[in-house]
Amino acid sequence: MKNIGINVNTTKDPDKKMLNFIKKTIHSIDKSVKVKVYENCDGLDKDESTKLDVIIVLGGDGTILNTSKHILDSNTPILGVNIGHLGFLAQVEVNSIENALKKLFNGNYVIEERNMIQCIYDDGNGPKTYDGLNDVVLYKGIKSRIQRYDVYINENFYNTFSGDGIIVSTSTGSTGYNLSAGGPIIYPSLDILCLTPMYSQFLTSRTIVLDNRCCITIAVRKNFKNIFLSIDGQEWIEVNGPNTIEVRRSKNKRKFIKFDDNNYFDTLKDKINFKAKEGEVYEGN
Repeated sequence: MKNIGINVNTTKDPDKKMLNFIKKTIHSIDKSVKVKVYENCDGLDKDESTKLDVIIVLGGDGTILNTSKHILDSNTPILGVNIGHLGFLAQVEVNSIENALKKLFNGNYVIEERNMIQCIYDDGNGPKTYDGLNDVVLYKGIKSRIQRYDVYINENFYNTFSGDGIIVSTSTGSTGYNLSAGGPIIYPSLDILCLTPMYSQFLTSRTIVLDNRCCITIAVRKNFKNIFLSIDGQEWIEVNGPNTIEVRRSKNKRKFIKFDDNNYFDTLKDKINFKAKEGEVYEGN
C-alpha cells in the first residue's frame, strides 16, 4: 500500500477529526505512504482511482454508493468506514479503525467482488446507460396517482403491477429500498436480480427473484407526469411516459476490502436489530 485515497463526506466529518485520525494512523504504520484526500467525491473519477491502491470512504452507505458511481469501471477496491447511519456496505466501524488499518497494511484481507446492475433509458435524445450497485427504482412522484407498470422478462410478458413503483435490486441492494418495500434479504454473493413491486394495490403482488442472465423490461403505460427513475438513489431522472426501461446485470463489478472477522450475519443482527440471541429457546406464546 503506497498510494491511498480517502473520500470523506464532509457533512459526516465537518471538523475533519476522523479524517485526521486516519491519516495519522496510516503514517504511524508507514510514513512513506502517499495519502490523497477527496471531499464529497470532488476530483475522484476512474482515471484518478487507477493511481490508488485503495480508496477509504468515510461516511455511510450513500457515500460509498456515490464513490462507486464516480469510479464506475475501476478495479480499485473500496474500504468503507461507517460514520453514517446503518452502514451495511462499510467493513469498519469507528471503534475498530486502528485495527483495520493494521490488517490492511499486513495484507490480512480479501477482495470481495459485488455484482452491479444496469439500466437503459431513452429520454428522447437517444438511449442512456446507468450503472448502480444497489438498485434501479421506477417511482411515481408524491402528487402522481397510482401508476400501472407492465413487466416483461426476456421479452416474455410477466405481469402488470398497479402501485407506487418497481424496484429491481442486486443481492447487495436487497437490504436497502427493497427490504423497506417488503422484499427479501439476499446473501450478497448470490448473482441474482430481485424485482419487487412497491406498495401494490393487490396482495398477490410479490417479489420475484431472477437469474442474473434475465433482462427485465418495465413499460410505463400512460403519459403521467412525475414518474422518476433512480439509480442507487444518487440521481433522479424524470421519465416522460409512455416509455420503457430495460434492466439487466452490469458487466462492471465493485471490489471491496473484506476482513476475516466481518461476519455478514453479525452485520444483519447489528444493523436490522434482530432480537433473537444465539442459544435462545423459543417457548411459544
